[in-house]
Amino acid sequence: MNSIRFISNALAKKHSNGRFHPESPQRIEMIENWVTTRLGDSISYEISDKMPEKEDILSVHTEDYYHLIEKTRNYEGHFYFDADTAANSYSYEAAMQAVQIGIQATFESTRNSSIFCLVRPPGHHATQHSPQGFCIFNNIAISSQIALHKKKYQRIAILDFDHHFGNGTAYINESNPNILYISTHADPRISYPGCGFSDEIGFGEGRGFNVPIPLGYRASEADLELCFETIINPIIEQFKPNFLALSAGFDAFERDPIGILGVSIEGFTYIGKAIKEITDDHQIPCAHFLEGGYNLNLLPELVSAYISPFINENDQMEGINPALQVKEETKTTIQSSKRVLSEYWSL
Repeated sequence: MNSIRFISNALAKKHSNGRFHPESPQRIEMIENWVTTRLGDSISYEISDKMPEKEDILSVHTEDYYHLIEKTRNYEGHFYFDADTAANSYSYEAAMQAVQIGIQATFESTRNSSIFCLVRPPGHHATQHSPQGFCIFNNIAISSQIALHKKKYQRIAILDFDHHFGNGTAYINESNPNILYISTHADPRISYPGCGFSDEIGFGEGRGFNVPIPLGYRASEADLELCFETIINPIIEQFKPNFLALSAGFDAFERDPIGILGVSIEGFTYIGKAIKEITDDHQIPCAHFLEGGYNLNLLPELVSAYISPFINENDQMEGINPALQVKEETKTTIQSSKRVLSEYWSL
């Protein structure tokens, strides 16, 4: 039987970006309440207060960055790194715990039991030098770097289906041919962080290993299906990863309060099934890192839809709603991606 272990950091609900901020402690509370009513053979839940070593953080971030975050432990109120991203006196330890859970997930996930990092703060916008976009330490980038350094894996694919381009993850790894970063996200011309165009494919030895796939207004799971068929699956097939790390963002949901995409609840089941098929085809483990998703009332339902293919192995998923049409902008994006990536991959 396949299973998912949810692991949350002990201080996840103590970290705060300030009142009325969309990245709130209630995000964890809502998912936690849902998980704890469904514990059993296929779903487990635990809380961890373990911390990584400082050197783990420095595998990705600078020492100045680390000390900046560490100093917030003594700050009264909220320390704002920018208009969107803040820390309180709990944030340093919460962020450290989130990193350690990511490392644990990368090293302990197996083919039949993946770990879902139910953590705050999220990570994929955090760059080598600065926190941003609600993110402090880049959980998924740190765990991937450590796994490569310790030779747990030789090639890691990171698939990011958050509404927003994971600029931190992309740019940290932009010269590394051992980490393939693929992101589907809202068009950067009309969405944060304003980058992630289809020609941002990396540098040097890592050129071609960053794969941004920007999507237009209200793009749905029909658009994602075409992305998987024409770009994502072929590149992963050629890259042949040993491990798949998922930046699991649920703000691509059609009713997310800060999103502009149009993925339905059923669309997240499609995403989960498409990812599960990748892990099955390549016989590799995966781990899930919570990123965005701000519709508090429906967030647990979105997570449930996403994980269902991982725990309901024999269930037959219905196809994508035939009424959904692929956006012309998505077709244009795919053609653009094929042009810039054809030197590196057979597409």
